[in-house]
Amino acid sequence: MQLQATTGRIKNIAVSQLSDCRGVYFSINPEPGNMKNQIIQSINDPEALEVLFRQDKRSFTLDFPEAAEGFDTDLVRFWQIRLKKELDSKKQPLMKTGLIPLAVISLVIVVLVKSHLLFSYLSMEDFWSRNLPSIVFAGLTAWFIARNRITGVKNILLLALPAVILGAFMNFLPEKICDTTILAIIHAPLLMWFIFGMAWISLRHNNTVKVSGFIRYNGELVIMFGLLCIAGAILSGMTIGLFEIIGMNIGKFYMENIGIVGLAILPVIASWLIDLYPDITSRIAPVIARIFTPLVFILTVVYLVAISLSGIDLAKNRDFLIIFNLLLLGVMVIIVFSLSELDKSNIRTLNVIVLFLLAAVTLFIDLFALSAIITRLSDGLTPNRTVVLVSNILVLINLLLILPGLFLAGFRGKPLSRVEHVIRMYLPVYFVYCAVVIFVFPFVFGGR
Repeated sequence: MQLQATTGRIKNIAVSQLSDCRGVYFSINPEPGNMKNQIIQSINDPEALEVLFRQDKRSFTLDFPEAAEGFDTDLVRFWQIRLKKELDSKKQPLMKTGLIPLAVISLVIVVLVKSHLLFSYLSMEDFWSRNLPSIVFAGLTAWFIARNRITGVKNILLLALPAVILGAFMNFLPEKICDTTILAIIHAPLLMWFIFGMAWISLRHNNTVKVSGFIRYNGELVIMFGLLCIAGAILSGMTIGLFEIIGMNIGKFYMENIGIVGLAILPVIASWLIDLYPDITSRIAPVIARIFTPLVFILTVVYLVAISLSGIDLAKNRDFLIIFNLLLLGVMVIIVFSLSELDKSNIRTLNVIVLFLLAAVTLFIDLFALSAIITRLSDGLTPNRTVVLVSNILVLINLLLILPGLFLAGFRGKPLSRVEHVIRMYLPVYFVYCAVVIFVFPFVFGGR
């Protein structure tokens, strides 16, 4: 009875103050941290919690249970009851969960994947290598246009027109595979990833919290996609094996007509499932970030020591230099993803310090690679050398910009908002870089 009376009073307070929510909204700055941090800061303020809930219901519902751990107050119990009812109210019939848009988008993806029949001058494998990753991201972009209810001709064109131009350009590149074509194939999915990101954040590119949420979402998407791939691989293996038992070899037909199509559709299905069951991946991604960040740091340090002891000359070993740069980019991705998964209410943790050390080691790797690349430039400028040089310079600048913020966060207790701001401001630089590699390099280097 006492709890009911207390929750009733709290609810009345929240309702009576709704007229003042606009003023409270401007007193809460959503930029400095993630939703969890804001909940903790407002854990005893019913008005502020109400405003946070209305700003982003999904993030609030997901983050409140963990943020409220250790707080045993009537207000916390009230929100636990309310959010339980919120989750129950979201349980809808299957047809009302976006199943129809999912089916339509999946059908379009199937048509695009099989449209290689229209390009007779390209082999099936060549068509898929040029288009399959971009088709996947185009499907994800379309899904979030529908999910976020993005409307307006201008907004739709901003998302659709670059994808259409990219698709047309990729398919009319010379049939002969050369370095510039390979580089375009590698960078096309990255360009489409940026377009997908703009759809995810509903074109609100100046919102640091939204951009950070998108980076975090990519981790959740990879986890769900991986689970679906494992299930799909088991089902495919069983199907092919059962038909082989009765003397029918359907392996090639199955992979060309079902396997590849299914692989292209799975990311959109994974996004749909994340909306239906957000708790499945939202709790796994932070754990993976906490576990793998120190492991990657140890691996990177050990690898650097091994390189120094092996006596390998990077400048003379092209393949080793390529692998070295892939390591550099991979570590950079892990740093950015791990930042999005940090609990910013407790930044004086080993995780932040490890991230700072990992970024410092990555900076050393970048300088190591740059010295080798500059040495190789004496033999002339090629598309591959130009890409490796520019990408290393971009990563070097990015690391130099985020390192001070990580140091202040790990050793001085400052918020990580500065690091998040740098990441948000720097992402367009990578977008422009990818666009230049795809659309300019084939003309500058004459199809080499």
